[in-house]
Amino acid sequence: MVTSYIGKDRPRTAEILRTHGLTPLRSILTPQLFRLAYAAILPAKTILIPEVVFWLMALAAFGEGSMAGCVTSFWASMRAVIPWLPLKAVTEEAFSTARRKLPLRFFLQLFTYISEAFFKQFDTRFRWKGLRLLGIDGMDVNLPRHPHVQRIYPPASNQHGGRGHPQARLVGLVGLLDGVCYAFRWTSLHVGEQSSARRLMRDLRAGDLLLADRNFPDKTTFAGVLNQCADFLFHLPSNRFLKLARNPTPSNRQEEWHSCIPLGKTLRQQYPHLGSTITVRVLQYQIPGFRPSWLITSLLDTAAFTYEELVGLYHERWRQETFHREWKHTLELSNLRSHSAMGLLKEVLVQLTINNVVRWVMAQAAAPPLCPVHLKFRESKRLILASVPAMTAAPACLLPELYRELLREIGRQRILVRPGRSYERKWDVRGRPKGHGKIAAPAKLASTKENRYAPI
Repeated sequence: MVTSYIGKDRPRTAEILRTHGLTPLRSILTPQLFRLAYAAILPAKTILIPEVVFWLMALAAFGEGSMAGCVTSFWASMRAVIPWLPLKAVTEEAFSTARRKLPLRFFLQLFTYISEAFFKQFDTRFRWKGLRLLGIDGMDVNLPRHPHVQRIYPPASNQHGGRGHPQARLVGLVGLLDGVCYAFRWTSLHVGEQSSARRLMRDLRAGDLLLADRNFPDKTTFAGVLNQCADFLFHLPSNRFLKLARNPTPSNRQEEWHSCIPLGKTLRQQYPHLGSTITVRVLQYQIPGFRPSWLITSLLDTAAFTYEELVGLYHERWRQETFHREWKHTLELSNLRSHSAMGLLKEVLVQLTINNVVRWVMAQAAAPPLCPVHLKFRESKRLILASVPAMTAAPACLLPELYRELLREIGRQRILVRPGRSYERKWDVRGRPKGHGKIAAPAKLASTKENRYAPI
């Protein structure tokens, strides 16, 4: 690590730096946790210890500008507590060296611990009919223009070659009621979302219900979910599994039926306990103004999981699109700075760890029956940042009350429900090109009158 001159009282200053961080988050990311993640003994006068490096990266994740700006802001808050510190902060070069020396396992252990600890503490609270709702989806992230980055993460290309920024693909397994990222894969665009999703299914548990869009339903995915003793609810494309024999359900509704999906030889060998077929339940529904849609699920009990409940539940999956937007813009996932593949992955791990810690604070602030996703993520982040100076300078006896006041304020940041509000996607009105002169039918019916302003 890197040492730097910090003033006339080195021991006291170093101790304050060791215990400093985003103070409202210290009850979750404790000093003991950092020592478990990085057990190596450092010199007593080391300033940029692993914990300080993490908090500086967290400030960048909170959207505090460049890393140089984060170092300056961090140093200014220190000078408010330790006025004899010199004006010149720890240099950005010193920080970069310290970050590069930190092993990747340090960041991985922090991410894993927070997601596992959240699950243990809030396991039974944020559930739907006893099931933990999870969503899986991917997004593409622009990366810095650098020869090394471009070699590992090449940009999207067409017949004219690669164009634009280097890009990576992030596929996340996210709680739809708590907003916590439980697992993810960070790959180049050469790795498809479906391939990453099948790897992430290893993190499913009994009692999980996985929701995903029409990009994911296939036999391999179904078998992978059922192998984990979990269930699925997917949007079904119109050209898959609809020609199979239809058996009536106990509800005797014409809009839903049971079908048996045969498994191939490879899947039967891989999952022998599933048998030769998988029984699924297919539901057909139509939102006014749109073409018919289909859902496919492993929840066969029509009494416990009614038709209306499943149709309404699937559209909770849209929350994951909101999570991705929050990662990109409320946090700084769209503004990664490293010029190495390892450095980029470290930044992503810090970003998602901070997302999970903020969701933890929101879970503490959300009074039942509210969930963290019912509170404003951006406002919660701003309130946490605004409370840092006061909590950093406050005596220890006042910290519990300051933290309770922070939770009360975050709990007031309710997301207003606006019935009828919708966001028109690009291909809702005009069909999506499929290549070779073919165009997919648009989602909206041609006769539908567009409502430009939804009721508030």
